[in-house]
Amino acid sequence: MSASRPSTVRQLLHSAKLGGAKVLGGEAGLDQVVTDVRLSATVTRTEVLPAGTLVILDGATLDDNAYVIDHALRILSEAGGAGLILADPRRHPDLGPARLANQFRVPFIVVEGVPAMELAHSLRATYWAAEVEQAAVIDRLLSDVSLMRHRDVDSFIVAIASIAHVPFSLIDRNRHPIVGTHISTSGRRLAETVGHLVDYGGDGALHSAPIVLASGEPVSYWLIAESKGPDAAYGVIRAVVQLGAWYLTSLLASARMRHEREARRRIAVLNELLDAGDRPELDLRNQLADMGWTVTGWNMGLHIKLGGSVDPGRVVDLHAEISQRLDAEGVRGPVVERTDGWSGWTTFAEEPSVGTYSDVTAAMTAALAGLVAAHPGLIAHAGIGRPHTDVAGLRRSLAEAHEASLIAVARIRGTSGAAHIDQLGVQRVLMGWFGSDEFKRFAHAMLEPLATADRDGTLRQTLEAYLDAAGSSSGAGQQLGVHRNTVANRIRRVEELLSVDLTDAEVRLSLQLASRMVRLSP
Repeated sequence: MSASRPSTVRQLLHSAKLGGAKVLGGEAGLDQVVTDVRLSATVTRTEVLPAGTLVILDGATLDDNAYVIDHALRILSEAGGAGLILADPRRHPDLGPARLANQFRVPFIVVEGVPAMELAHSLRATYWAAEVEQAAVIDRLLSDVSLMRHRDVDSFIVAIASIAHVPFSLIDRNRHPIVGTHISTSGRRLAETVGHLVDYGGDGALHSAPIVLASGEPVSYWLIAESKGPDAAYGVIRAVVQLGAWYLTSLLASARMRHEREARRRIAVLNELLDAGDRPELDLRNQLADMGWTVTGWNMGLHIKLGGSVDPGRVVDLHAEISQRLDAEGVRGPVVERTDGWSGWTTFAEEPSVGTYSDVTAAMTAALAGLVAAHPGLIAHAGIGRPHTDVAGLRRSLAEAHEASLIAVARIRGTSGAAHIDQLGVQRVLMGWFGSDEFKRFAHAMLEPLATADRDGTLRQTLEAYLDAAGSSSGAGQQLGVHRNTVANRIRRVEELLSVDLTDAEVRLSLQLASRMVRLSP
């Protein structure tokens, strides 16, 4: 037997060969190790049955001779047999053999619709000649791949699950399922390098192979499968996981290239829109129409600024998701990749009321909350401009949205949120000075002693919480989860490092603005 660990009756029941099996009795013996599979017309005491033998009786030849089953269960119990399978019976057994199986702790299993000879051959071939089964599966999978029968991820996952007879799933870098059956990976190891890893934690064995779309990048996805069957079948699963990961890498890399081409086209059209004069050329209008974008009406600009664990490739990868989330919240319109996130707009046939600003802001907030919840480590803040007409007005609204997004990053403490330009009030008045190069230099110089001494960022975090709490040590302590005396001690250290007096309201305001600027442009 080629398995690295002994196979039990319980594991065999999870195999495709026994997919329709029913355990009528003897469940207490399901963890008995199987050492051999034997096909018999009857079981006699003259027959030598090694311990662990799983006997298959041909139910089509038994007719009404139920005593043969009782006799077989007794002999198996005495010999330490693994169990009794009744294959393709002409009629369902009565309760007598089931009770006897429970008494002897010998599993009694019925498999209907599968001839005894076929069942015995399948089990022996799978678990005692696994290499033959593996070669057949690989040949079938390679044939499917070579003929390009599966050009999308969804159909390919379904196909390999059918070939290997176990659940498969494609999960992203955060272990969230993308396609396939949900398989729990909590607390379980996944392969980090090219190859195949089996984690035996949980109820079954978790097989995984990483998918890296470009050299030097971290793992983008994993192809995983879960098996509760015996180790002898793992060769088949391993082959399917490894070949499947290779083919999916090709599919997903091709999809990324296609998405990047589409993104470049979107970016080019948006750049032309932003750079055009007050009266855009007819060619620009034609390009907008080709993209399916409209600027006829009242256009409200949007800008989403990303932070955290994000890179240009991920902006492209998440484009479809953010578009879907915005659409689901009723914010419909183009979304275009930018270096720091996405820009876009939504169009109204009539001039929207002031109340609409709050509705769009709430919808954006909900969409971004869903996005960051689905992708731990991601930070997303959005700005929304006023509605303006036609292309020239759209450019103004996009500029306002970008300005509002910068203020939203500094103003909103959570990992996501949105703000409309008209809701920011006096903060916009400060923006001219706050966003200037001169103030940037001032802010970094002011906080330089703190940055030098505070390598882990504890003092800076405490200072920001203290300032947001209007100089309250208790309020800052609640926000940080520490005692107010700890906050007070840290604030004294900050005052010493910066040579300031934080009881002065003007000093607190200056430091608050400086802290926000340093956070925006570290």
